[in-house]
Amino acid sequence: MKRVKIFLLLFTLCCALTACGTKPADDVPPPDDETSAVDIEWFNTEFFNVGSGVCMTNMLLSSYYDTAADIDLYELFYNGPTGIQEEVTEAEQTAIGPVAFEHYPIKTQRTEMDAFLQEYLGVALDETNKKNLDQFIYLEEYDAYYLLHGDTNFQRCTVTSLEQNEDGTITLTYEQESGEKGIVTLKGSKGSYQFVSNKEA
Repeated sequence: MKRVKIFLLLFTLCCALTACGTKPADDVPPPDDETSAVDIEWFNTEFFNVGSGVCMTNMLLSSYYDTAADIDLYELFYNGPTGIQEEVTEAEQTAIGPVAFEHYPIKTQRTEMDAFLQEYLGVALDETNKKNLDQFIYLEEYDAYYLLHGDTNFQRCTVTSLEQNEDGTITLTYEQESGEKGIVTLKGSKGSYQFVSNKEA
């Protein structure tokens, strides 16, 4: 029996490590002594904190919000829509102004912003409250938003607990590198996860 349990645990771990992108909520079993540690590890390594650079799922923890529409767009897209700086032309820099030549602009196209919000929050840009969208410089001719800064607000996080709720959502408790703690609720959507809310713990 002990060998069977060990085999099942290793099989579960193998499935988690080979998963790509996000994992359907239906596939996450209720936490118990044998499975909860494996599931938490999956969230810590395969869903959050992916790669050596900015992980955009982590950016969805950069502000607290009761509903997806309330998310802080300035904090979310502080590093752009992918975490990798997009090329900004000299014409764009000129349109922004002289300061754009001092700090290379962080560019987010409106279509990219909209696509990201719909994929991970289930809302379009116009369906949000556009919180702090006015912090961006918007150039209509390029239909893009720009920020000028030389730092980052990206933080890695550690998921410390997982709870599967009766309504099918999943609640994760986590801690940021800064020590801030939060409670994020996720729901399954088309074989992936969407963020429902992110609240201070």
